[in-house]
Amino acid sequence: MIKKIKICGVKDPKDISVCNELGIDFIGFNFADVSPRKIKPSEADKNNLSSYCKKIDRVAVFVDPSDQYLDKCIRSIDATYIQLHGNESTKRCLDIKKMFNLPIIKAFGINTVKDLDNAVIYENVVDYFLFDAKPSNENSNQKGGLNKVFNWEILSNWKVKNFFLAGGININNIQSAINETNAFCIDISSGVEKTLGVKDSNMIKKLYAEFKALV
Repeated sequence: MIKKIKICGVKDPKDISVCNELGIDFIGFNFADVSPRKIKPSEADKNNLSSYCKKIDRVAVFVDPSDQYLDKCIRSIDATYIQLHGNESTKRCLDIKKMFNLPIIKAFGINTVKDLDNAVIYENVVDYFLFDAKPSNENSNQKGGLNKVFNWEILSNWKVKNFFLAGGININNIQSAINETNAFCIDISSGVEKTLGVKDSNMIKKLYAEFKALV
């Protein structure tokens, strides 16, 4: 399988341009209210962020969004994928997919094999899964981007559908992430930040060079 890479939580046009020039496959724009990497649709639209993504798929990231908010955000970046990181039911995922006719990535926090059982229910509903570390407090409003690695061995028997692997991946452990899992895409956020929520272009360049050397 050819591995792909996603940089999530990008807001600065300069960082987006770097990702575009490098050949990053996906960029995630986080529209979740609870995220320190949140971007408002009005900002994305005003700064014309989609124009910096000439070669990149644009992923709009949400946590339990309303239809109106989905529409506003998707339009603001001309999204090509929708990522749902909340408690969206199978029916809700299907409704969103039919409404916007875009591929759905459904995220799940993983702590035990039982968490994968919950994901399997969505097999015939979503296009991709995303597996991330589960918040230590299950009532935590922030569902992802926690800079926390989970036990990847839990994924060893996953045969259901292609998945994105997230959770604390950086230049020091990306080789293990690739070698130890069968992830379709390596998803990175905090691993290219010097301060919370602020991407570093040099870190993106170095991590991508390491990624390309491995795949």
